[in-house]
Order: sequence, then structure tokens, then C-alpha cells
Amino acid sequence: MPLSITTNPAAGTAARALEIANSKLTDSLKRLSTGKRIANNYDDAGGEAVQLKMGAAITRYGTTKKNIQNAISFLQVQDGVMQSAVSIVSRIADLRTMADDVSKSSADIENYDREYQVLQTQLINLGSEQFNGEDVFQNSQNVYTSEQGSAGPSVNFAQIDLTGASGDFSLAAAQTTNGSLTSLATSTITNDLQRLANARAQNGAYQSVMNFAYDNASIGKTNLEAARSRIADVDIAEESGAFASNQILAQAASSMLAQANNVNRNTLLTLLG
Repeated sequence: MPLSITTNPAAGTAARALEIANSKLTDSLKRLSTGKRIANNYDDAGGEAVQLKMGAAITRYGTTKKNIQNAISFLQVQDGVMQSAVSIVSRIADLRTMADDVSKSSADIENYDREYQVLQTQLINLGSEQFNGEDVFQNSQNVYTSEQGSAGPSVNFAQIDLTGASGDFSLAAAQTTNGSLTSLATSTITNDLQRLANARAQNGAYQSVMNFAYDNASIGKTNLEAARSRIADVDIAEESGAFASNQILAQAASSMLAQANNVNRNTLLTLLG
């Protein structure tokens, strides 16, 4: 190779090698400091797009889990009210039985009837219970159980008419007919108790479904996080090795650049003899 004092190809080559090594070293630092495999969009443009969509889905899964938990709380409030309704109807059954006692006077029976009327009113009031401003019994509710929202699976809570307006519970409806305790048929009480038992069983089934839906959402979220991690997260062991290698290359290129810059100086010394 001829000697030249105006052009130094060796220095250019060493400078380019140093530039590449420093760039890779910088990328390694980014990955190790952020924990992300994709330090720049151009590292894996397709992978970046996929992991962004997965990240949004993971967030939706988290929100879905909260929605399901709120639905379970809704059902628990509903069941709590129905437990109170069972207690009221059971007390009415006691009053009706006591009214048949031949040892009771008409005044005693009148007192039983007063309590019966009050209990009917309370039963009516239970039907208007709310959860966060939403009627617990007067409307059906639809709960979406996957991160797909309305496009995915859902569970519909059927309406339970605790007020008796649709004839579901005769005791509450009987209040509008001004019926007395003694005119109340025992079968009306037992039928209402059976309806309440059926409603509580249905409520329990919904809670069971919601618990399974919550478990499924948790599993889906965990699996999606693992899939996203394989795309987006850096392998610390692998990247640490790359960092060490790039660091050595950068140091070597820097040293060789200094050596290459001395070539022109040696040429000048040759000319000056």
C-alpha cells in the first residue's frame, strides 16, 4: 500500500468500526437499563406492533377481572337481601301458625296481623335495594367475562322480581289486596319460600360461574403476559454477554484508531528524514 499524508484508509476503517461498536454498546445499555429487548422500533418493528397489542389486551384483562369481582359483589348483595326476605317470610309463617292457636284472643291475632302488615311493607322495600345506584332485583344484568368485551362471552343475570309485581312472590303482591293474616293461605307462604330458595340457588350458580370466569381471566392475563415478555423483554444473561463483547470491541477500535492516526505521522517523519 502506498504511503499518503492526505488520506488515511486505516484510520477511516478503525473509526467506522468504533462507530459501530459504540452504537451496539449504546443499544445494549438501553436494553439492560430498561429491561426491554426492543430498544428502538427498528430493532423489531413487527414484534413491537405485536407486543403493543398484547399490552393493551393485558390491561383489558385486568379491567375485566375487576368487573367480574364487582359482579360477584353485586350478587352477594342480592343474596344478602334474599336472606333477609327468607327471614321475613319465615316470621310470617310463624305469625300465621300462631294465629291458628285457639288459645289466642282476637286482640292477640290483631297484634299478629299488625306485625304481618309491617313485614309485608319491609318485603316490598327489599325489592328496591340498590348496588352503586343500580337496582339489585328489578333489572337483568349482562357481565362480559373476557378482554374482548361485548365481542366476547358474557353471563346474563336474570331479573328477580322480589316485589311480586309479576306474581313471582305472592306475599308482597298481597299487600295491594289488603289481605289480613288470617286470610293468608299457608300454601302462599310455602310457595314464596320455595321461590326464594330457587332464587338463592340461581344466585349461587351465578356466583360460581363468575368465580370460574375470574380464574379464566387470571390465567389468560398470565399467559398473555408471558407471551408478551418473550417478545418485549430482554434476556439479561444474553445481553450482558453482548454488552461485554461490544465494550471490548469499542475499546479495541478506539485503540486501533489511535494507532492508525500515527501512520501519517510516521510518513511525515520518513519525508523529513
